[in-house]
Amino acid sequence: MRNSRRARLVLTILLLSAFTLITIDYRSGALGGVRNAASTIFGPIEDAADAVVHPIGSFFSSLGHLNSYKSENGALRRQVAELRNKLNLTAAQRAELAQDQKLLHLAGQAQFTVVGARVTAYGATLGYEQTATINRGSANGIRVGQTVISGDGLVGRTIVVGHSSSTILLASDPTFSVGIRTAAKQLELGTVTGGGVNRPMQLQLYSNTAVLTSGEQVVTLGDSQNNDKPFAPEVPVGTISHVNPLHGGLAATAQVKPFVDFTALGVVAVVVKAPQNLKHDSLLPASPTPAPTVTVTVTGSPGTSTSPNSSTSPSSSPSTSPSRSPSP
Repeated sequence: MRNSRRARLVLTILLLSAFTLITIDYRSGALGGVRNAASTIFGPIEDAADAVVHPIGSFFSSLGHLNSYKSENGALRRQVAELRNKLNLTAAQRAELAQDQKLLHLAGQAQFTVVGARVTAYGATLGYEQTATINRGSANGIRVGQTVISGDGLVGRTIVVGHSSSTILLASDPTFSVGIRTAAKQLELGTVTGGGVNRPMQLQLYSNTAVLTSGEQVVTLGDSQNNDKPFAPEVPVGTISHVNPLHGGLAATAQVKPFVDFTALGVVAVVVKAPQNLKHDSLLPASPTPAPTVTVTVTGSPGTSTSPNSSTSPSSSPSTSPSRSPSP
């Protein structure tokens, strides 16, 4: 009992002392020095404790925002993917523009009247192994049997023509055959046939006395009276990559590497009219120099064409107007 009374008395005295000190400090600031001294002594201890406790508190606090961080990370990843897709699309557009420029340059130098088109599908049809579909047809002035070119050279010929689409027999098809002439001074005549998928074309000369050389280039042979039949003249076909051994009395044969990559066709053009006179070898690939300004006649629909005397830059594309792409 005595200990209990004594403890209550001590507690009461301490509480009264505490309230008294708080009141005096609040009213007069008399104990400000004591408080400052306590801060000086205990402040570093508080700072050290805060340095330890604060990161732990921040960690547990960040757990509450974890889902938000994941969401932001996912959004950033999607944004990066979208930007990459845009970059890829830009690269594809640049590649198509390069095809357009080469095609316009070739058609312009030849003074061909052409209808620009885009390859929309590959496949085997009508018993042929190597065919392609384009998005232009009779509504655009295309007929069966017309020469199809790209900026690199001979692509094939039209074999089926619908109202708004056509089928091309590619020059790589084993049944494909085109009359050719060797370039430069030889001017030997012969026939080139398709070799199949990713295989060289085959050349057969008409003369059994002519000699072939690796590296020679060959072009299409056109009729002097009707230069768009059976093929437009002077269209680059390919380069002789290998000359086969001669067998007594037989005409020379060789393998031809085509200028055109038949597995990567995008923009092409159908030749609807060719000039009567075209300089020999004028369309063969030259050294990589800027293409000069040329004149080209282009049609996009029956009965419409640009003026033969209009001048256009190689940065344009053959279409219904020289300022548009050949494959709208």
